[in-house]
Amino acid sequence: MESSVRNHYQASNLMEKIDAGLTAAGKHPQQIDIRDLAPVDQLHTGGIRGTQALLEKLEIPAHFHVLDAGCGLGGASRLMADTFGCRVTGIDLSPDYIEAARVLTHRTGLSGRVQFETGSILALPETPGPFDVILCQHILMNISDKQAAVQQFVRHLKPGGRVVLHEIVAGSHPDLALPVPWAASADISFLEPLESMLACFTDNGFTLEQIFDATALGTRYWQKAGEFARKNQQNMDWPPPLGPHLVFGDTADRFPFTMSQNFEAHAIELIEAVLRFSGPPVTR
Repeated sequence: MESSVRNHYQASNLMEKIDAGLTAAGKHPQQIDIRDLAPVDQLHTGGIRGTQALLEKLEIPAHFHVLDAGCGLGGASRLMADTFGCRVTGIDLSPDYIEAARVLTHRTGLSGRVQFETGSILALPETPGPFDVILCQHILMNISDKQAAVQQFVRHLKPGGRVVLHEIVAGSHPDLALPVPWAASADISFLEPLESMLACFTDNGFTLEQIFDATALGTRYWQKAGEFARKNQQNMDWPPPLGPHLVFGDTADRFPFTMSQNFEAHAIELIEAVLRFSGPPVTR
């Protein structure tokens, strides 16, 4: 199953495409700010503003070590390091993403605080943890065995460590319109209702500290993306120089419409949550 997920996120010649996009956008590829990359390295619902809003709810001291689980191109990793001064390790299944993440992090001057490894959330390497915080942003929808993922988090968190979720969960409508950013076909989409996903954590010794229903924000985000796409698709300058199409190809053109449809039909919801690991549950 992981090979199918890895294939979904395969993106050849990614740095060539990003460099061409940066140049077309009037940016020098070797002299970039992390926010210049947001259209292509913050591909989750809400984009960079969604990540910033999430981070505003957190207090991450500079001495903390954060795991960005399923880091993609490293946008959230770089934003956390830049915002808090903390150390971040990003892990992702896709070698293409990790290669690009390293190059972009070097160019933004953050290599001293951010590192990346190719790997699976279901088999985290023993190094470089343990971690104070694990960011889990739009990754669990690709994992069928969520209990196994949570157990990996337990193994690699420091005592009292936190997991921060920014996740798409299943809504009340059973049918998912495809393609979506995490799946071109149903065989690699593993959405669960919020209650069962949270149970995976509480059953393994986590306590829920914060939760926020961001579904309305997610709905509006994709509605606006759809409105923008409809307005501009006939223009010669479409698509814009930087965007999801550099990663997902022409399929990305459909995301604003399928994601809007899924939110509006209540097939999906968007949640933010913070859970603290308080130790293994007591058995009687």
